[in-house]
Amino acid sequence: MRMKLRTIGLVLGMALGFLSLPAFAGKTEDMLETRWRGAWVVTTADVYSECSGGYTDNDVNGGLIRSKGRFRFQAGELAQVKDLDLEHSGVVLSLSLPEPLLISYQDGPFTLYREARCLVSLDMELPRQMVSHKDLGAIEAEINQVVTRFTRQDEAMRSRDWNRRKCDPYPDDYDRTLAKHAAWKAQQTNDAIQARIDQSSEESSRITDRVSSNPDYLKGFASGIEAVRSIDLSTCDELLARSFQNIVPRPPQMATLLGGAVAEFQRGYQDGGKLVFALESLRRLQGCMVEVPEVPEEPSRPERIRR
Repeated sequence: MRMKLRTIGLVLGMALGFLSLPAFAGKTEDMLETRWRGAWVVTTADVYSECSGGYTDNDVNGGLIRSKGRFRFQAGELAQVKDLDLEHSGVVLSLSLPEPLLISYQDGPFTLYREARCLVSLDMELPRQMVSHKDLGAIEAEINQVVTRFTRQDEAMRSRDWNRRKCDPYPDDYDRTLAKHAAWKAQQTNDAIQARIDQSSEESSRITDRVSSNPDYLKGFASGIEAVRSIDLSTCDELLARSFQNIVPRPPQMATLLGGAVAEFQRGYQDGGKLVFALESLRRLQGCMVEVPEVPEEPSRPERIRR
């Protein structure tokens, strides 16, 4: 009887132990997230980011980091932990770098710049046994191989390991470059509008020259006019987004027409729709021209005094 009671007690103890594991695991993960989420860190290895609005994967194995991120940030980069996820095969630390990166890009003949915010995801592979046992100390030891944790930003910035990176300054006289770019963009817009006006004029002349007196053609012509008139062409964006190739909707069913009559109807339908579009473009597009801003004069350089 005592043996049975002892056996039952052991079984109950084991069962209670297993039941308590998930709760213990959950508490461990909560403790880990509480300690790290929102904390400030200084990296101890190079990290990489695309700086394009999303987190860039950095695969961490021990102290080694592999990534396809375009921009490299040397060890000592300041970052804030935005999230921490404990997974079956490791831990993922999501970092935001507070100091932006000045990135250049081309628009026509101009080299322009933008300040980009950079995000990094450190995907740390951990031994399965460490994760399954939720060994908080061991997990943090692995994390500490790639970052050093601080409670506040000012504490991290007092660290001797902080690399003190600052965003590069904009080039001298960049305001004038922006003004020249704005004028160029406006002129590009006006040139595109003028090209559409010229195209509309040519298209309307061609359609007028080939209008047929064929009754089936005229039926299609009238139907095409009505079809395009139902399209909202009241704004510059709508006019410029459309083209002569795709403006006319599909023609209606023509069950009562046969043979060549169908071809004449369709030809008239296309011509009627395109003529309305050309005339609307000629009427409205001139008002879509934008003002070209003036570019400030380049400051004169002081003459050197000859001695």
